[in-house]
Amino acid sequence: MDIVRVGTLNNFNCTPAEWAQLDEFSAQNPDKFFFINCNAKTPLLQTIKDHPYRAVITLNPDLGIDPTLIDRVFSLGKDKIAFVRVKWLPTLEGPRRDPISHRQVWPGRPEIEQAISLFRHYGIEVVITSQRFNSKKTLKAHAPRAAYTWECTRYRVSGIAWKSLVRFAKNTGAQICDKAGLGCQGCHLCSTLNGHSTSDRILSLNLSTSGICPYNCVDCYAKTMQHFRACMKQPLIRFNKIMANRKQKGNTVHILHNRKAA
Repeated sequence: MDIVRVGTLNNFNCTPAEWAQLDEFSAQNPDKFFFINCNAKTPLLQTIKDHPYRAVITLNPDLGIDPTLIDRVFSLGKDKIAFVRVKWLPTLEGPRRDPISHRQVWPGRPEIEQAISLFRHYGIEVVITSQRFNSKKTLKAHAPRAAYTWECTRYRVSGIAWKSLVRFAKNTGAQICDKAGLGCQGCHLCSTLNGHSTSDRILSLNLSTSGICPYNCVDCYAKTMQHFRACMKQPLIRFNKIMANRKQKGNTVHILHNRKAA
């Protein structure tokens, strides 16, 4: 079965028009499993409870943790949440020596790790995205430069900080999005956390009723690509087509680099 993530390059805003259009796609494609992608700030988020689709909710789109957004996500109910997506950043204080293991560790922001632990305590799946940055300017504005390495056009968490993130995820039972850096074909979380198998294809659908995402998250990959396409005078998003994007196909430069190194 194909697993279709709805709102990969935009936000599913949970409007009546979007639900109606998604129902049409679902009826026309009974061999596919659809789930939606939402920002926790989405005004009509609670309407998810009125429809049969599961959701991926980004808890901290602005990187900080807002307790009111935690409450909004919890109120949806466990059955409606495929997983909560949380953006992880290392602390500004830098690495320290763990008093028990005596190893060097670089933990994440306490409020972020506490939120992850809270959801896991209640049995809600969490997928961690290690926050990447497009430029040194945005990196310095939000995270410590020493925890990042420039690789394949992005600043990415590395070294002690990355190892600390991996240990934290293991200890809490959280997952890391594309942990191996091999794209969706090496990750499968969108499939397995929706109760399907690792052999299922992951596809995307960006609805025209959703339009362009109204949010401007820090160094959002989708908005970065849309800016590039605008400069090339190309349409920002290809709407209403079920297809695999480059990460799902496994042909980004970063994925090819990691596949070669493996």
